[in-house]
Amino acid sequence: MKTRFLWPLVALLFVVVCFGNVFARDELMIFCGAAYKKPMDEIIQMYMKKNNSDVRVIYGGVGTLLSQITMSKRGDILMVPSSYIMEKAQSKGLVVPDSRKDFAYVVPVINVRKGNLKGIRSLADLAKPSVRVAIANPEIVFVGMLAAEIVEKSLTREDIKLFKKNIVTTPEDFNKLASALLLDKVDAIIGFHYLSSWYPDAIETIKLRPEEIQRIGAGQIGILSHSKMIEQAKDFQRFLLSAEGQGVFAKYHYFGTPEEAARWVGDRKVVGGERPASTDWFGKE
Repeated sequence: MKTRFLWPLVALLFVVVCFGNVFARDELMIFCGAAYKKPMDEIIQMYMKKNNSDVRVIYGGVGTLLSQITMSKRGDILMVPSSYIMEKAQSKGLVVPDSRKDFAYVVPVINVRKGNLKGIRSLADLAKPSVRVAIANPEIVFVGMLAAEIVEKSLTREDIKLFKKNIVTTPEDFNKLASALLLDKVDAIIGFHYLSSWYPDAIETIKLRPEEIQRIGAGQIGILSHSKMIEQAKDFQRFLLSAEGQGVFAKYHYFGTPEEAARWVGDRKVVGGERPASTDWFGKE
């Protein structure tokens, strides 16, 4: 058997080994984009205490999550930072069509370490020599897709080449992207506006110019079509969308409406929309 035919079997074995015990218990299972980890950890604890129930969450890049769901046919809820991702999941038959709800809005920015030793003030500064940059993998992570789109449409062709040369890592989810900055592996990332509220003593936010921002992310929560806990999933969804759940997102500076995000940006922007960047972004010249 040729090696390439072994990969599907290896991937399936990975799912069985990693998720077999996870799904053995009667608990609600959530697949969630890593961009929501801080508030979601808190919301899940609140929900479990209030309802005396068990909830398990898997965080990751959206592309990775979709692959896990497709292969395992497990889980009850999907949460992603873009309607584009949810539409893709729905087109695969993974999400109950009328279950999709918006819950939070995110804006791409430049994040730097506290003190900003490289004096980064603009997107163009990320193309300067000796600046170490990270963007999330634009093939599987939504914030990486946004970053690629912003660079593609805002910098000159020459600066795009210089920007790509400055990229030292492309993490596979948002938390790993943030960690690259926290651990001083890079000088700047293209992340989300709320990251400095996650780590107020370690990270600063530098706003992009309104014309550089092509779109904002719209968090969506949907119920997985193969869920065996539909009513419990609906109950969690209601809790997350309630004033109590939304208050946690507000605490971490996520925007509650597109209008609130637009005021912060200084202009109205497309919410979600089609895939922000090509799948072969690093191969493009």
